[in-house]
Amino acid sequence: MNVGVVLFIVAILVVVMIHEAGHFLTAKLFNFKATQFFVGFGPTVWSFKKGETEYGIKALPLGGFVKILGMNPYEEISPEDEHRSYPNKPAWQRAIVLLAGSATHWVVAFVLLVVASMTIGFPTGRASTVIAQTQVIQLPGRPDVETEAVKAGIQPGDRIVAVGGRPADSWSDVQRYIRSRGDEAATFTIERDGSTRDVTVRLGNAIFDRDDDLVAYAGPGDILRPLRAGEERRPFLGVASQEEIETQSLPAAIVDAGKRTGDITKQSVLGIGSVFSQVWDGTLWNALSGDGARAPGDGPIGIVGATQIAGDSVESGQYLNLVGLIVAFTIFVGIMNLLPLPPLDGGHLAVVGYEAITRKKVDVRKLIPIAAAVISFFVVLFVAVLYLDLARPVTSPF
Repeated sequence: MNVGVVLFIVAILVVVMIHEAGHFLTAKLFNFKATQFFVGFGPTVWSFKKGETEYGIKALPLGGFVKILGMNPYEEISPEDEHRSYPNKPAWQRAIVLLAGSATHWVVAFVLLVVASMTIGFPTGRASTVIAQTQVIQLPGRPDVETEAVKAGIQPGDRIVAVGGRPADSWSDVQRYIRSRGDEAATFTIERDGSTRDVTVRLGNAIFDRDDDLVAYAGPGDILRPLRAGEERRPFLGVASQEEIETQSLPAAIVDAGKRTGDITKQSVLGIGSVFSQVWDGTLWNALSGDGARAPGDGPIGIVGATQIAGDSVESGQYLNLVGLIVAFTIFVGIMNLLPLPPLDGGHLAVVGYEAITRKKVDVRKLIPIAAAVISFFVVLFVAVLYLDLARPVTSPF
């Protein structure tokens, strides 16, 4: 099995365990009686009992749960346990226990981002002299054309260390050299796997429009069409640079991780709205009724699709994308769990808030039909997206 797939699955299980530990530890802190702590659902695979709590693993790794006495409205509570049952605890303690699970998602995401910032590093937005890709020119109505970079054997991961015999310290040095050569021969010193070699090529020429999009290309010695209004002709090698990656010290990483956590939270809120809108506006149905592989934006992506992308990320050496995927998944699930819908934690929180404001007890049994409807909706959505992931796999962006 692909290492990225294993890492992603393990990460999900760890997030689930930490989430449930948040509920469990705060319940213990406030002396709630917690009788079970399980990862997964369905038949019990393995368990042991310590004190009053049974710990274990269920057969279906689709989540987890902590069983707190009194959260089930049909559960019988002995007189000696009344003071430790969920309904008889203060509203603020119940709220903390409910919030603690999802709160751990932001802690996990933040810690992952701090570690990633200090070890892997994040793009700075500045171009480096490392080649991200060599380009094949694809223009409407024209056959694909290999650029001189492709013909010369320049590969992604190569670093341009010199141009015309002079050191290239930045991507702007490379760009200036290319633009100064015109139709003349250009020499690039390439570093690959610790060794260097010179590559000499005659450059092609390309035309770019006002938006800096390539609209025409001619190889060396070929005739390029006349320029039109707003267009610019430039010598063209056919390489794209990789962004600089920069690691940071712990203080800087903490600040950076805080900003990134906030940004991903905003994106996740919008993403939840997108999930529901795709159900109601027909996007999900169109994806289900289509055929062939899907682009990442063509319908929702489920756990299988995300696992596939995680595997492809590691295979292509994009470890930062794996971290980003885990962080985004962690925060997304944390927000989903806070939606004010029974039986989610957010639904229980809504009940606690209503009781605190109105001073009236809610008969939770009356909410069971709503909870059943919510569960049914998510089960149908899960099965539909699972079908999409299997029948119409997502085209890897890597």
